[in-house]
Amino acid sequence: MKVYNTLTRKLEEFKPINEGKIHWYHCGVTVYSRSHLGHARNLIAFDTIRRYLEYRGYEVRYVQNFTDVDDKMIARANEEGVSIIELAERNIYDYYEDLDKLNVKRPTLAPRALLHINHMIKDIQVLIEKGFAYVADNGDVYFDVRKWKEYGKLSKQKLENILEHTEDTENPNKRFPADFALWKAKKEGEPSWPSPWGEGRPGWHIECSTMSMTYLGETFDIHSGGQDLIFPHHENEIAQSECLTGKPFANYWLHNGFVKIDAEKMSKSIGNIININTILKKYSPDSVRLYILLTHYRQPIDFTEDGLEQAEITAERLFNTIVLLKSFAEDGEETNAVTEEDKTMIQKIENARTKFIEAMNEDFNTSNALAAVFDISKDINDYLRKTDEINSIVIRKANELFDEFRLVLGLFSDIDRYITMDKVKNLVNLLIDLRQEFRKNKNWEKSDKIRDTLKDSGIILEDNPKRVLWKLVTK
Repeated sequence: MKVYNTLTRKLEEFKPINEGKIHWYHCGVTVYSRSHLGHARNLIAFDTIRRYLEYRGYEVRYVQNFTDVDDKMIARANEEGVSIIELAERNIYDYYEDLDKLNVKRPTLAPRALLHINHMIKDIQVLIEKGFAYVADNGDVYFDVRKWKEYGKLSKQKLENILEHTEDTENPNKRFPADFALWKAKKEGEPSWPSPWGEGRPGWHIECSTMSMTYLGETFDIHSGGQDLIFPHHENEIAQSECLTGKPFANYWLHNGFVKIDAEKMSKSIGNIININTILKKYSPDSVRLYILLTHYRQPIDFTEDGLEQAEITAERLFNTIVLLKSFAEDGEETNAVTEEDKTMIQKIENARTKFIEAMNEDFNTSNALAAVFDISKDINDYLRKTDEINSIVIRKANELFDEFRLVLGLFSDIDRYITMDKVKNLVNLLIDLRQEFRKNKNWEKSDKIRDTLKDSGIILEDNPKRVLWKLVTK
């Protein structure tokens, strides 16, 4: 299995520190507002990678933090006249609601920065004692980037270039403009905590270093997030963490691509931020997941109405393939006789699994993996429509394959819909048989009435030379 490591800018063979186990830290959201499509892309991309690793037998310890104390949190809380704790509680509740709707697995652990401030203070003190950090006259504590010769190794920037992208370069409390805050001295109207350097609050970067190492150890397997976090956040995490421990921080760095809305960068200034709960009022969670997975996680993605509409259609087709397979699960011919046609279909099923795994093994290429899904879906539909006798072995193997696809891709998790289909299957088949009798006797009026009544109930009949198939309309 190969993964693209941002740290080395290479595809590398994935080898976890402990065989069969993966320790993974994912930079979570700052909970000052509801999650948007940028978060959806990030969450679904790494959720699918996690699902695939678990499918391949790995035990994944997935830690994803909540940033519940920082400049944005304080500004929004003051704006709304609430505490940062109240603001965080509300948005964490909404976040999990969005997560569950998108069928994103919840993290193994979800530490909150507010609950780890004492740990952060201890880490900052160690950095000061080691000479990598200093206390400014105003009570701020800064990391001295010039003391660590490897600074810039993740973003592949030299120190002089970094200055061009550094905010707050005129700060007189810094020894060097690129130094970053580990601790911010107390300001009026802001929450604060006691420390050896006076009251204040932690900087954003130290939060993730402390929480990740608390729950995953000094060196762990995977660190992930959006490409916008490479610099300065992840660069600074590496610097302070490796200076703290003298060890490598994370072995593999994974970053997802940027998000655009109708070819424009998503930003508050343009006003094109779309929240997850808003998009889910118009499109199904499965279509949103599918749309995101059609693009490789490292590539930029452009959300368009046309694209989402097409994803909705594609998701419905896949859904109906699965429903069709499940409707045949008990109807396949129980026979040891396997025809050449059956053998060919079984081989196609095995080939589809191989292609799917090969695609995912190449840096989790969901785009190519889905191509294998679409191909076998077409083959299965052709088999079901044209074969004289449906073989139960083919049906079983096809159902197993699509269960694996659903598990990894996180699609069509609402199994109740399938159960509902099973409950009405006999009734639908009885109506189909009755309709066939009417058609045989050329009683078109009654035949059409059955067809139209089923359609009004969300069941579409499809007449084929070998048999009548039916599917569920999901929208």
